[in-house]
Amino acid sequence: MVQAPQLSGLTTADGAKVTRNERYSKQQNRFGLGQIDHVGIPCRDPDLSGLFVERILGGVECFRAGYTPEDRASGRMRHIFFHVGDQLLEVVENRDPSSYPNPESNDTNPHVAFGTTRDGFFAFIEHLREEGIPHDGPRSHRDEGVVSVYFRDLDGNNLEVTTWDPIPVETASSMAVGGGIKWSQLMHRWRP
Repeated sequence: MVQAPQLSGLTTADGAKVTRNERYSKQQNRFGLGQIDHVGIPCRDPDLSGLFVERILGGVECFRAGYTPEDRASGRMRHIFFHVGDQLLEVVENRDPSSYPNPESNDTNPHVAFGTTRDGFFAFIEHLREEGIPHDGPRSHRDEGVVSVYFRDLDGNNLEVTTWDPIPVETASSMAVGGGIKWSQLMHRWRP
């Protein structure tokens, strides 16, 4: 097994190398901000997008809003929150078509990235294959020691699953060097 370089391409503002422990350590924040509370991604149909989050990302529904008759009468948008590991991911109904990602765009950002172990990473890629989700990866990030797979949800939101764990040598040789993701080729019409 080849040990991927330990964040060798990452440096601080003053040029010092960043270690794995520094990347994942909690830093004090003068406002007491400790983590992202949740990430909201736009969708046309929260119920269908919610099925995608459950089946593809392993999300577990936490709560939903905008579904009661009172909410619907007041015009509240439907949204569902899911636990994906330690994160809270919200799929939220957007009514303005201009707010959706451009399916022809190859821009990487914005995107949501989930971390996993080496074994989880390869199991996830196999899961994408089994579900018929087009993806780009595994893909290395130059000399940073991280490997990712990229894909889109039903509404064209850019998603990533990544690992900072060492990668087997037989896999490392098949990885492309970062950049050049053809996001527009990752659109799909997945259905459960």
